[in-house]
Amino acid sequence: MKPLRDLAKVVRSKNAGPYRLTIDVMFATTEAYEAVRDTGAINEDAVAAAYGIPVSSVSSLYAVDMANAYKITLVRPIAQCDPGESDVYGCQQHVPILNLAIPAA
Repeated sequence: MKPLRDLAKVVRSKNAGPYRLTIDVMFATTEAYEAVRDTGAINEDAVAAAYGIPVSSVSSLYAVDMANAYKITLVRPIAQCDPGESDVYGCQQHVPILNLAIPAA
């Protein structure tokens, strides 16, 4: 098992809207992307558990284009993001998901 942090980086998407936070898990290679996608190890339940939020607050998809990304949208209870926010809905809390272990990737 490999930690997700060895296979990808997590960035806040530029597509975040006023009531949602969009996060992109960008894989370093197509092979890593396909391996993680095929294991199903990263999914909405895993994201919700990593952040300690209800699964109903999470929607996600594996990008079908050449992005090699897993895109996550978190419903936000606030209208804007302040740079100093420290909760999961803030600008900088993207690390917990990187602790997920990916089998056979």
